[in-house]
Amino acid sequence: MRKVLLFILLILGIAGLYLEQQIDKLGEFDWIVSVIDLTLVFFLVSEALLSFLKVPNKKYFLKTNIPSLIFLVIYLFLFLVNRLSHFIHPGSFFRGYFFLVVVRNILLILKVYGRIRKFTGYLNSIFSKPAQTVVLSFIVVILVGTLLIMMPFMTVDGYISPINALFTVTSAVCVTGLIVVDTAVYFTLIGQITLLVLIQIGGLGIMLLSYFMVFSFRRSLSLKDRTLLSFMLNESDLKAIVKSVKRIIILTFSIELTGALILFPLFLSEGYPPGPSIFNALFHAISAFCNAGFALFSNSLESFRGNYLLNFTIAGLIIAGGISFSVLTELVTGIRDIFRKRKTVLSINTKVVVQVSAILTVAAMLVIYKLEHRTNLYILPLGEQYLSAFFQAVTLRTAGFNTLSFTSLRTGTLMMMIGIMFIGGASGSTAGGIKVNTLGVVWAYIQSFRKGKDDTLIYRHQVSKDQILQAFTVIIFGIISVFTITFILIVIEDFPPVEILFESVSAFATVGLSTGITGSFTTLGKFCLIILMFFGRIGPLTLLTASSKGEKSSQISYPEATLLIG
Repeated sequence: MRKVLLFILLILGIAGLYLEQQIDKLGEFDWIVSVIDLTLVFFLVSEALLSFLKVPNKKYFLKTNIPSLIFLVIYLFLFLVNRLSHFIHPGSFFRGYFFLVVVRNILLILKVYGRIRKFTGYLNSIFSKPAQTVVLSFIVVILVGTLLIMMPFMTVDGYISPINALFTVTSAVCVTGLIVVDTAVYFTLIGQITLLVLIQIGGLGIMLLSYFMVFSFRRSLSLKDRTLLSFMLNESDLKAIVKSVKRIIILTFSIELTGALILFPLFLSEGYPPGPSIFNALFHAISAFCNAGFALFSNSLESFRGNYLLNFTIAGLIIAGGISFSVLTELVTGIRDIFRKRKTVLSINTKVVVQVSAILTVAAMLVIYKLEHRTNLYILPLGEQYLSAFFQAVTLRTAGFNTLSFTSLRTGTLMMMIGIMFIGGASGSTAGGIKVNTLGVVWAYIQSFRKGKDDTLIYRHQVSKDQILQAFTVIIFGIISVFTITFILIVIEDFPPVEILFESVSAFATVGLSTGITGSFTTLGKFCLIILMFFGRIGPLTLLTASSKGEKSSQISYPEATLLIG
């Protein structure tokens, strides 16, 4: 329990430091700062007092804990100075006041850092479980990113509410693209760069980037590290882990750089100076490949609806990021073999991903055109109509860019989009949703069941019962998650049910498309979407594995239950 309390103290200290800067903007809620200060003092004094009372030899305790006691005295002194300053100069800063607050909170951080060695056993118990490590890494990045984005220099006005900061960072790290504030005008250049870094981290994963840095300095990996990476990459060959990580990182940066080089002259031709053109190109290339959907324009990409090269470039980046690294690598290798006149054999996984993705994209494009060509598309030239329908069909694969206004789409179009978004991209990619691989397995099982076959076959290859069970588990988890959050939102929010369902599926599938109501949600509504974005990015199987207790299998055999199904 003391270990948990130490981390709580650390978070409270950082939060208190931020709120002290925004004390004039808290208004009637300025008491929160006092509550945090009193909570910190209470826990620190209680910890020292209880430790002192438990030890039989009081003198020995005082001698061996001099640094901790000095820290406590200094911290209490700074706390009293802080309280006196509010009493003497209510509602204003006196000279050196903020400096004392910074010193006080730095002391608290150093105290927690000094206890880090005591967390070794606790951390080892977490990092020995790959699923928990992945979940924890995303939580840490989101919390750190939230604290960063709340700094005054990150926003134009110098302030963003905690819930909006948490929502924005979660959307960036979970590569969703849902926004509650306008990225183009709300954040400063530093804030936008911070969001870009968070998108890149979220797309690749903090653990993957960390291990790549380890490889870059020619450091070796332990068996535990290789096991973690094998879980993240779904790679069974531990010897090939290092090569796989390097290939993924290099391929990612190469594709993003290529996309940025194509987009750069396009932004130049639109009248942007060279500096902003470089940043716009890099930002949108990374956002597209990571399937994040963040844009530096208030209307997303609606202003570029007729730009064929930009539309196809962004769409290509989205597709590349959404078919998974393994499929992308295999396709690149296959294209290379064709030029070398070698025989190419694609894996079953790659065939399923490519086939299902192509079918869903073409089907979505035709449905969008059919339902919208007499309304939203009617005013556009014929070429732009098909281009807009194609681009929007691609973005439904979990990338939240849009060239059409979603506020005027027909209900039938929104319902179709909900279905495509829920499916999402491929397993192991930057995309969300239940994944096209899952859909392929379930469809093959239904076909086998309909034909009365005992085995489930895909391309004349048998699918194991474990994979079928996993596929149905993912779908059921997704349905339950979306239904639960949608029900809560319908109760607490005053918007049409279809639009709320659209927002929920968009959050779970980490798509980022919106009918324009996200920013108007209540605090509780935004928090519900945050949970869905996190669930969708981590994935049902990882969450279920992380939450499992790993109980040993029992040798006891239970009688079979007979239930009526259907």
